[in-house]
Amino acid sequence: MPANVIGSFEDSIEQGISQVTQQAKQQVATTIQTAATQTTGSTFATSPVHPAPRDGAAQVEAKPVTDQFNETTSNSQQNQTQNPHDDAKAQQEKKQLEERDHIDREKKLKDARQRLQQLHNQVYYDPTFNRRKKEPTVQEKLEQEEQVKQQKQMAELEEKKKKEPSIALHQAQTRAEINRGASG
Repeated sequence: MPANVIGSFEDSIEQGISQVTQQAKQQVATTIQTAATQTTGSTFATSPVHPAPRDGAAQVEAKPVTDQFNETTSNSQQNQTQNPHDDAKAQQEKKQLEERDHIDREKKLKDARQRLQQLHNQVYYDPTFNRRKKEPTVQEKLEQEEQVKQQKQMAELEEKKKKEPSIALHQAQTRAEINRGASG
């Protein structure tokens, strides 16, 4: 391979590495900003991430999270001490909004549970356990009638057997007639 091709590979690899490190550092900065925003409840600007130089020694100019957290908490405390009357109204409005949101969430949750129960019944429970009895076909009706006839015949046969004398009694009655003996 020619030397210029190998050099272009090395250059492209170095560019890729620098882009990946730059994106990773930007992601870290946005994650730090998001975490600080979520913990303090206020937003603040961080200094942008500078592109990494070719030698790989990238510098991120951002304040540590603890410093940013301390600044935002001190700012919020100053705001609270300035207008206590406005704070009471804001807190009351915030409570009302939270209550409305809570009620809305409860309604949505209740509706979702009802829809889920209906869907469960339609798709699983009713087809499995509450099958609707379909009308029997002509063939099924004929088979049922045949079974009823056979059961009636079996019942009649059993009654006839009960009415007939037992085999032992029959043999005792006919023994004298069959074995006439010498007179015969």
